[in-house]
Amino acid sequence: MKELLAKPGFLADASTLGADVSYSLAVIFTGLFLASWRLAKKGLGTEHHRLIFISMVSMVVYFVAYYWARQLGVLALEGKEGFGGPESTYNNVFIPILSTHLVLVVIGLILTIYMIIQGFRASIKTNGEYTLKEGPLNVKPGRFKRVYLTLLGLWGANQILLTFVRDKSAAASLAWALIFATIAVVVSLEKLIENRLPDVAHRHRVLGRGTMIIYCLILVTSTLTYLMLYVIYPVKT
Repeated sequence: MKELLAKPGFLADASTLGADVSYSLAVIFTGLFLASWRLAKKGLGTEHHRLIFISMVSMVVYFVAYYWARQLGVLALEGKEGFGGPESTYNNVFIPILSTHLVLVVIGLILTIYMIIQGFRASIKTNGEYTLKEGPLNVKPGRFKRVYLTLLGLWGANQILLTFVRDKSAAASLAWALIFATIAVVVSLEKLIENRLPDVAHRHRVLGRGTMIIYCLILVTSTLTYLMLYVIYPVKT
């Protein structure tokens, strides 16, 4: 897989196939998300529900497959990779942009999973048409405990896999630990969200708007990262 992703790309002379596919899909997914948001703004709940669900599930599948193969977050922690510009630009410009991008990607992925679940919980299907519910919607305390225990178990299994099966570095373990910790923090914020946004319909609209903003910022930072790596400061061979 790594050999295939490292082949020459189709968008820039210095790019790779993996980078071009990744950036192209980022543009496509962002376009689909904005289109689904537009449908929601028009009151087309069923069309919005179907398009956003298909788009989000597709993005999660792509994210898991692509980032598992390339481990971009680990590369950011382990050192300079594929940047041909000055050291000062790398440290003061590229790394902050890349770090921001990776943080936004993690937040975006978590929000994607959260919004898929919240979308089903916040909607009701009547005669084949989806509409948002009105009124409060809370999670039972016991469910929070089960979620935390599941996260703990998944993190432990992942650490064992990274350490003893795949023999990955400490940076890889740290990257995954931060991902699971971020998910736990978001789960913890659910109670705060319930208290601040008790009405489920209003909650879904507010969180959906915030998620769309995150997606747009991901595309912006992805574009900047791509340009710096493959257009402005490509590695000279």
